[in-house]
Amino acid sequence: MLGLLVSSSLRTPAALADWRLFAGRFRKFAAVGVSQAVVTSLAGDSLTIPLLLALGTPAAAATAIGALPVAGSIAQLGVPWLLRRANGNLRRVTLAILAFGELRGFILASVTVLSATGTIPNQAAIAAIAAVMGIAGAAGTIGGTNLQAWYGAVLPENERRFVAPKVVAANLGLGSILLLPVALLIQWAFPQYGTIVYGWVFIISGVAGFAELAAVLRLRHPGRVVVHEENAAGDDGIAAAGDAPPGGGSRSSATGPFSPSLVKFLRIVTVAAFGAGFGPYFSIYVISILHMPASFAILLSALSSASSLVSATVIGGWLHRGSSSRLLRLSFLLRGGTLLLGLLAFPLNPFAPLIMAVLAVVVSSGYSAGVLGANERLLRLASGPQLIRAQGRFVAGTAAGTTAGQFLGATVLAVLPFGFPAFAVLFAGSGAIRVALIPLIEVSDSWSSATMVWHTDDLSGEITESPDRDEAGGLR
Repeated sequence: MLGLLVSSSLRTPAALADWRLFAGRFRKFAAVGVSQAVVTSLAGDSLTIPLLLALGTPAAAATAIGALPVAGSIAQLGVPWLLRRANGNLRRVTLAILAFGELRGFILASVTVLSATGTIPNQAAIAAIAAVMGIAGAAGTIGGTNLQAWYGAVLPENERRFVAPKVVAANLGLGSILLLPVALLIQWAFPQYGTIVYGWVFIISGVAGFAELAAVLRLRHPGRVVVHEENAAGDDGIAAAGDAPPGGGSRSSATGPFSPSLVKFLRIVTVAAFGAGFGPYFSIYVISILHMPASFAILLSALSSASSLVSATVIGGWLHRGSSSRLLRLSFLLRGGTLLLGLLAFPLNPFAPLIMAVLAVVVSSGYSAGVLGANERLLRLASGPQLIRAQGRFVAGTAAGTTAGQFLGATVLAVLPFGFPAFAVLFAGSGAIRVALIPLIEVSDSWSSATMVWHTDDLSGEITESPDRDEAGGLR
């Protein structure tokens, strides 16, 4: 019967049917994605960057502060050590990290209220927000990455390919439902109440953090994950002790060097992350250069989330049966090529706000495609014994690249005369880097042929494992 839900028909598109299956049979995972979306949208840079500018933070400093959560996520490299210290208890390690990161809304709310009431000066509030986002924001990212390994431990590969992209897609896209009313709220309440209105929103984020922890607690225990010390080949191994994998059989604890394809992939995403970090914050640009109100900046974030929601819904429903490598190449084109159009949004152009809105929509669609494609590509290239270490390299590489790009961008804004020319350098440089990387991405022969190792119909009834194949068609 469930197989009928995922068949293509004129009445029910396959992607929507997939999402109905996800919200039904896999509702525990859906709850995680939805609660993550609330925390990410209401305690992320969509709100903190406008707040920092309202507190008097210079644009260059706000750009540097925005890099801190990404910079802190380099600590993902320490997860193998934490797992060894915790005797392989992935559940305990992940919950501890998430508890520290996903409840940051309460701390941000407290800082905002203290600043709005004059209890602490704005400079102290700016420093506190930077510290919270740098440490707790990074913890949220690391905890979310650990959840990807958790899904792989409790789900057969066919189910993981179905569930994991949808959890990420829900996290990316559902923020639009919240950011639009938040933009209207701040537009209405800010003139009367000032920055304290941001504190109201942060409290909602904190409550959602508790809901996320409750949802994670309901997931099946991933068992004990054994992460070996780095061996001579330069790799860690991961194996489950005491529990067989969900599909039956045993997990190998053998280790070995990363494949050339995985090494090349990690290098490309690191350089691409540098290009992404070098790009300007749209909220800083529209407030500081186009002189639009903060509510317009938040509206851009809402448009971005809405486009992410649409693209993530489609991509998340398709990716389990499609090519992650080709999707990643498309994302570079969307994000890099579109950013070059930012050069048209100069202040004297009356259509500049409209151009920025178009950029927000297209770039965010590319961002959703990139996040989903890159995460899934990593899991397909590094499943099994190498996963935990590969995740550490992936997150650390993207964090280092993004941080370097953002600090270089902040330097450009600080050194060059502040105005459109400085931002034009960021638009052009960020776009050109990712466009240049497009031909370097190794792709499968087609969008779907080599990656259809199973069909969504397999989710009905008893599931039998299929040999997993990489996108080049070979067995892993």
